[in-house]
Formats: sequence, structure tokens, C-alpha cells
Amino acid sequence: MNFFDHFKKFLLLQNLDGFLVSNFYNIFYISGFRGLAPDERESWVLILKDEIFLFTDKRYEGKIIKNKSIKKIIYEDGKNIFDYLKNIVLEKNIKRVGFEAEDLKFGEYNNFISNLKIDFVPYYFLIKKYRAKKTEEEIELIQKACQIANECLTEVKKNIKPGITEKEIAFKIEFYLKNKGLDLAFYPIVAVDENSSIPHYDTKDGNGIIKNNSVVLIDFGVKYQNYNSDITRMFFINPDSEKINVYQKLLNIYEKIIKFFIDFKPQSYKEVDLYSRELFKKNSLPFTPHSLGHGVGLEIHEYPKLSFLSEDKVENNHVFTIEPGVYFTSKWGARIEDTVFYENNNIKLLTSFGKDTFIKI
Repeated sequence: MNFFDHFKKFLLLQNLDGFLVSNFYNIFYISGFRGLAPDERESWVLILKDEIFLFTDKRYEGKIIKNKSIKKIIYEDGKNIFDYLKNIVLEKNIKRVGFEAEDLKFGEYNNFISNLKIDFVPYYFLIKKYRAKKTEEEIELIQKACQIANECLTEVKKNIKPGITEKEIAFKIEFYLKNKGLDLAFYPIVAVDENSSIPHYDTKDGNGIIKNNSVVLIDFGVKYQNYNSDITRMFFINPDSEKINVYQKLLNIYEKIIKFFIDFKPQSYKEVDLYSRELFKKNSLPFTPHSLGHGVGLEIHEYPKLSFLSEDKVENNHVFTIEPGVYFTSKWGARIEDTVFYENNNIKLLTSFGKDTFIKI
């Protein structure tokens, strides 16, 4: 069942006449239309039982929509979405419309209910959760983004040596991708020594320099035809035995989490998170202060969620990260992260750059 057949059934079951889509990535997922600014309201989509409308302004008049069944409406001068929705509401006798409660702003909601005089029904993360199950085409694009990330790290590794700064490595990652006409999924995290103990360290504000015996954490992703990859690797310059021991424990935990999916066939991601907590405890390591993983697709963080709070079920065609980490405040930290694909009780690693990253100089 494709998205539109699924959604038509949803409208009927919920007794809705339509559904208003405001989220930038959901609009792209449905229509193939992508504006320039994700944080601005450059377009809307209205899904009815028999029609789909895309609303945008004259800046995008010449932009082609891949899905020919969608009716593209360009605002005339001095008009906005309400002018067109009023006509559609009257013409189609629309009474109840669902909306993306996690995305629509309070002021926007008030404008809709005051302008249209119909029932607006909130739904949370409806389309985002549908997007968790990837199509074959989506998986191929994510796989390509992961392959490029592997190739990028191979080149970047050559520059990891004493005297090089965090920012220089981040620049080399970005330059490699830009040189191929590609973009970053997010600005790279390159964290040296004590900075690696901060899970979401901001390299833009940092000034770390690689030294002998340094720990280097690199977390980045590639955006390929709108789809993302995510990978984290550790690089150790002439490490001492303590760091090697902790890293080997973390790698062992990572490998057991992968094996857990195959051997124990968990039904929920919560089960996986709770299992990983047991592993950290057995190894006398502080537990990861962030989620064990997250979905990857059009956004770098999406469904499913891997945490003890997650209600998401393990399903085929899910693409997500597994990223256990251990952090010693103000000293150093380590994280291992791969983007993986789940299908038929099996895990396929999409990011495959090696994890034996000890550098001797």
C-alpha cells in the first residue's frame, strides 16, 4: 500500500475530510516539492480523499513537481493560503481537517480556526512515523550517502596527526564533499581530548589541537539527493593502555547490540536500549547520556527512536543509527556510530569504515 492509499484509509477511519501538512520534510516526502528555507512557511499541502493540493508563492512558479497528480496552486498577488482554502472548504463541504500538532505554531492555528470556521483536529508525528519505513529507493539513496561517508573518512584519516586543529579536520570533511558537489548532513563534530567528553560538542566554537596521545572523535554525515548518513569514529594517537581498554569494551558492547537484533529478535527498541544498559553496567562503564540511536532519512534525526522511553516497534525497512558512547567529564570520551538497515531479523551496516583506528607515529 503506497502513502496515498494508506492516507485515504486513515481519513476514512478518522472521519476526516482532509489533512493539512505544514512540515517542510513531510511536504517534500509527499509532493517532491522542496523550498529553500526549512524554517519558513514557503508551502503547504492539503490532502483530501480524492485530491491533493500544494500551495506556494510565485518564487516557485517554475518549479516542477514530480507527482503529477498533485494540484499546484500559486498565490496571486495580495492573497495567501486562507483565500484558497476558503474556496476549497466551501466547494468540497469540508467540516473536519487534521493537522500536524507538533509542527503548527499557536499563532498559525489561531489564524486557521478564525479564518476557516471548521474543526481542526490535532495529530502528533503522524507522517513522520510513516516515513520511518523506507522504500527501496530511499534505502538506496541512504546507502549511497553512507558509502560516500566511508570514502570521505578514508581521505580525512590521512590528515589526523599532531598539530592539526579540530576546525581543519572539519574543513577537510566539508571540502571533500563540496568538491564532489555534495553537502554535509550537519556540521561535523570534531572533538579532541577533553572536548570528546561532550557528546554534542560544537566544533565551530572549539580550538582543540591534536597532540601525541590525543583522542579524536569525528561525527559527521553526508547528504545525498536529500537523504542523509551518520557515522562516528574514534582515532587514537599512540594511546595508553587505559584508553585502549575502555575503547575495546565499548566496541564489544557495540558488537553485542548488533548481535542482539539477530539472536534475540527484539520486538521494540526499548528492549534494545535496556539490554545495552546491562552491558554498560557489566563492563563498569558510565551509561551513554544520549539515546542509543535514531532513525535517519530526510532528516538526520527521525523515527524510529532507540531509547528506554521509545514506544517504537522494530520493523522491516527501518534505517537507524546505533551509537553507544562513554564519556569521562573534562577528560575524554568515545562513541561508535553506524547507520544500519534492519530487515528480516538482520542488521546490515551501511557505514562500514573500520573501527580499528589506532594511529602510531
